[in-house]
Amino acid sequence: MTRRTLAFLVFLAPALAVGCGGQDSNGQRGAAAKSPRAAPVTIGPGRIVDIGGGRTLYLQCVGSGSPTVVLEAGFGADTFQWQDVQPQLGRATRTCAYDRAGFGRSIARPGVHDARDEIDDLRRLLDRARIDPPYVLVGHSYGGVLARVFAELHPTETAGLVLIDTMGRDGRRRQLAIWPESQAPEMRRELATSVMGGVDLAAGEALASRIRTLGDTPLAVITAGRQDNFPHTPARLGRSLKRLWDTMQDELAGLSDNSVHVVALASNHDVPSSQSGQPSVVIRAVQAVVGAARDHTRLPPCRRRFGSSDVRCRG
Repeated sequence: MTRRTLAFLVFLAPALAVGCGGQDSNGQRGAAAKSPRAAPVTIGPGRIVDIGGGRTLYLQCVGSGSPTVVLEAGFGADTFQWQDVQPQLGRATRTCAYDRAGFGRSIARPGVHDARDEIDDLRRLLDRARIDPPYVLVGHSYGGVLARVFAELHPTETAGLVLIDTMGRDGRRRQLAIWPESQAPEMRRELATSVMGGVDLAAGEALASRIRTLGDTPLAVITAGRQDNFPHTPARLGRSLKRLWDTMQDELAGLSDNSVHVVALASNHDVPSSQSGQPSVVIRAVQAVVGAARDHTRLPPCRRRFGSSDVRCRG
């Protein structure tokens, strides 16, 4: 599978690549077990945290204050993805990034697993590291799917959400429905792949697609203005997919009665990166959601928060 296709699937940061496929599922689901918290092992700016069952995850936090911002990277990415965002966010509140199982410095888990399993890992990590709620979940790409699933499963722990160029409701099914089998057939087949790198993407997407409302939870949606990874030929297919993508982003913003939706006009899919994205847009969005969650107020109007020529407010 090519990097370009993986980026198009919007389950991976474009600069990274992982293998496809998986093994038989042996993952156990359920709430995070309440067990004694082991002392974390410090490594550089972060630490290795024992989450039980002989498994560890890497965690890196900066700053202090509540709510805690939890950064969920794209598929295949790790804490490094947030290097242009996390230091600035840490000036306002505690901000934590981590490596999901099998990436960065975190040990892989056996078998095929899905979003529910990964959220279970995250809750164990936060518990063992003594990082208490409430949380503002910031999810890029596949991380946005996880952020929505977390909010659905643990609404009382979720103070706000920031969704960065992430797949919308029933995204792959809707994309395949408008994609003729004869056009860019290899990319189309790969888009239909359900399991990638040991992760059941279809199961995670199904969980996220059941979410129809987040009430008045503060929500910021950031959409990349450039979709260079969409198919360029035929041109009509690329335009159709882009229209659908914009529609899904609008739908995500509609999940909350307290939301803003901003398009980062100069950014490709990897919005948090200073190389191809606009990390300042991410920083401003997260700060706005943190402020609204902390003060129990509504988000400021989009144009007031993002009044610059490199963005466009929608809705």
